[in-house]
Amino acid sequence: LVDKMKVDLSALEPVLKQKSTDVDALMEKLAVDQDKVRKVVKEDEALARVKAEETQAIADDAQRDLDEALPALESANQALRSLHKADISEIKVFTKPPALVMTVMESVCILLDCKPDWLSAKQLLGDPNFLRRLTEYDKDNIKPRILLKLQKYINDPNFMPEKVEKVSRACRSMCMWVRAMDLYSRVFKEVGPKREKLAKAQVSYRVHFNTMALTQARLIRAGKLMSALGDEQVRWEESVALFEQEIINVVGNVFIAAACVAYYGAFTSHYRQLLIDQWITQCQNLNIPISSTFSLINILGDQYVIRQWNAEGLPRDTVSTENGILVTEGHRWPLMIDPQDQDIIIKEFTLKETLDPALEPVLLKQTFVAGGRTIIRLGDSDIDYDKNFRFYMTTVRVQC
Repeated sequence: LVDKMKVDLSALEPVLKQKSTDVDALMEKLAVDQDKVRKVVKEDEALARVKAEETQAIADDAQRDLDEALPALESANQALRSLHKADISEIKVFTKPPALVMTVMESVCILLDCKPDWLSAKQLLGDPNFLRRLTEYDKDNIKPRILLKLQKYINDPNFMPEKVEKVSRACRSMCMWVRAMDLYSRVFKEVGPKREKLAKAQVSYRVHFNTMALTQARLIRAGKLMSALGDEQVRWEESVALFEQEIINVVGNVFIAAACVAYYGAFTSHYRQLLIDQWITQCQNLNIPISSTFSLINILGDQYVIRQWNAEGLPRDTVSTENGILVTEGHRWPLMIDPQDQDIIIKEFTLKETLDPALEPVLLKQTFVAGGRTIIRLGDSDIDYDKNFRFYMTTVRVQC
């Protein structure tokens, strides 16, 4: 067992050292890559900043142009909102409207894509949603042919709100609205290319911003990976040191583990620990390398097997786990004290509190080899001994 543990530990040591070397090389490569990515991120940030400034400049330029038309548009809409039904009715009563009233109504008809005559104008004025149609007019999509027809009225020197007001207050508001629509459409037409340029600039900015975000994410992940690898390297280095120490201590540890299996099964937890402390002291006095924190569970236990024991009902305390190890690792048949009678479920093979003397060869494992077969003598008969045979003894007597 000692030789096997030495071989296993010796085999693990170069593997761990190689893993540590591999981690060093990987961390060095990651550090170089991280510097490259950091440089790319810096360049992307600078480019994104330039793109953002360019985009904002285009947006500001377009907004300045629109700001020239928006005050006139807002004033016209306010004037329209101030009109009442009585103001509209005042215009409708005309049989033959004044020239300026007719001019204003014709321009309104043109914008609403109606025939520019008094009959069409009166029909519009009779529409209960007339004012709402004006305030909610689709000013961004006025057809060029409509704007072309409108120029005759816009260029008329008498087509001015202050002059129209002398004839009709309601027509003054509509005159303001017509002129505002014309101004806005001209500005909007000039702003159109700028808006397209702005849209392209925004797309370009988003592309560069997303690229920068992805690169930053890579940089963060690389940093986390380096940190994790650094921690892993420390763990591996500690494992190498631990395995090296275990190789040194393997003789003493296995010696005490064997002593535990052979001798301390009948003792309570307190006396077991006293025995281990005395054995450790003796080993140290004889300069036998041994772990100062010796644990039978760590030396002979298998965590997977122990978890299976726990799942099948074995208590999780140290003494119960050690007892499981003593039963499975010992070369002598175990006698288990079981005052609560919680032993093996198979009752048909159980015996009483006494043992037949004829079974003494089984109890003492008095086997011998003959003709290549492992034999055990029971009474006057020699029978084959199965290597998988197991013999368990329990008693309800605490003193035995």
